[in-house]
Amino acid sequence: MTGLFDTDVIEALARGGAETQRRILERWPDRIADEMADGFTRRHPDMAAKSGFARWQLVALTVVVVGLLTGVVLVPLLTLALLTSVVTGYSLLHGVVALTGLLAGRRHGGGLADPPVPEADLPTYTVLVPAYQEAEVIGGLVRHLAALDYPSDRLEVLILVEQHDPDTTRAVLAADPPPFVRVVQLPPGPPQTKPRSVNLGLMLARGELLVIFDAEDRPDPAQLRHAAARFAARGRQLACVQARLLFRNPADNWLTKQFAMEYALRFAISLPGLARLRLPIPLGGTSNHFRTDTLRDLGGWDAWNVTEDADLGMRCAALGYRTETIETVTWEEALDTTGPFVRQRTRWFKGFLMTTAVHTRNPRHTLRRFQASGILVLLGIVAAGPVTALVQPVITALTVAAVFDRTWSSAGSALVLPALAAQAGSAALWIAITFAAARRARLAAPWHAVFVPLYSLLWSVAAWRAVHQLAVAPYTWEKTPHANDRVAGSHEQPSAVSRVAG
Repeated sequence: MTGLFDTDVIEALARGGAETQRRILERWPDRIADEMADGFTRRHPDMAAKSGFARWQLVALTVVVVGLLTGVVLVPLLTLALLTSVVTGYSLLHGVVALTGLLAGRRHGGGLADPPVPEADLPTYTVLVPAYQEAEVIGGLVRHLAALDYPSDRLEVLILVEQHDPDTTRAVLAADPPPFVRVVQLPPGPPQTKPRSVNLGLMLARGELLVIFDAEDRPDPAQLRHAAARFAARGRQLACVQARLLFRNPADNWLTKQFAMEYALRFAISLPGLARLRLPIPLGGTSNHFRTDTLRDLGGWDAWNVTEDADLGMRCAALGYRTETIETVTWEEALDTTGPFVRQRTRWFKGFLMTTAVHTRNPRHTLRRFQASGILVLLGIVAAGPVTALVQPVITALTVAAVFDRTWSSAGSALVLPALAAQAGSAALWIAITFAAARRARLAAPWHAVFVPLYSLLWSVAAWRAVHQLAVAPYTWEKTPHANDRVAGSHEQPSAVSRVAG
């Protein structure tokens, strides 16, 4: 599929009405499926996950692994000190970013409000909802989208459903959707991933602005207005606005409490801190708002990257665009059992490693596109998250061995004692910033932040699974299950006033 189809038919999809789009999808399903899956890879092979690892990356990885194994056996105390310094550096970087976000929020009393866009000037908006096996929760979102505070004549909602998933389609129709909500049947084809789905949505989108919501989301009814106001207040270099994500069921159990505090740290403090420092922002998987034409210029999503959101956020920075955050909240559902949590975190960590590999494949391009500050985020946050989770069990084992080894030399003491102090300091820092984030989000019992070191054990399990999958099944997408609509509905959506501090 080249040339004429790539231009004429895709442009016709974007220009056409619903009936025209349906006919085009029925006439060329295989070609459109190919474009959804591999169009980005053809146009941007240097930024595509499907292009794989560069030879130098495989060599470097081999050297690091062999060096680490050799160090553990021959010089365990020195290896402990080196690994501890890596984790400590990651913690300090997160601490600086979190403190920046925390102080910025306090200084501005929750953020400076953008001037509202007059009703007559509000842009057209496309909402994309990728939904696979979401029959139990999609009805709640449809009803919520029907109540959005946005002119219905400037709004289109495309619910993107696999053809072999009739239950989700029936659930959408059973929710009595308004006229601006439309179900789109996806042409079948691999990979069966969220980015492949939303790539079709981007082809069909007629709105000037575009946002993605997941099936279990409950966005603030005024969120589209807030995002439109931010785009209107900024120049064309602003490509994306990330809304705040919080959980509506933090009190379910210990795991949901920890997950909710982690989300509060990321979306209420850390991402605003990155924005304040004008650094690249690895996007969350939902509630990212884009200028539609800019998103097309960026190439859309990489269908083969399992964290297409973080990848796209880094690509925005690499190509000279900015991302900012807004205070308006989308309420999500925290996973409440360890199995689904570990599988979801495995996909995230695998995708972060994949994204790092993509954007460092050609070091010369990396330096030119990101410069020092962007590389700091790429390596110090995106890559360092899974890497530190991966080495934490090694650090723990070496620490235990060192503590119970009574044959320290003075040189050994000079390595072990600072490593112990650094580990304690890192743990204290994570507890402190998580506590601050929980308070910022007005979560109950923020003292549960003391359990972050225990909670992080799940990250390590996920990190090791991610490395295994990256080697044997890099493009596998483990589906995240969601509670049924009755259960999800039992958690009332918290008031943005009562639950979220500015």
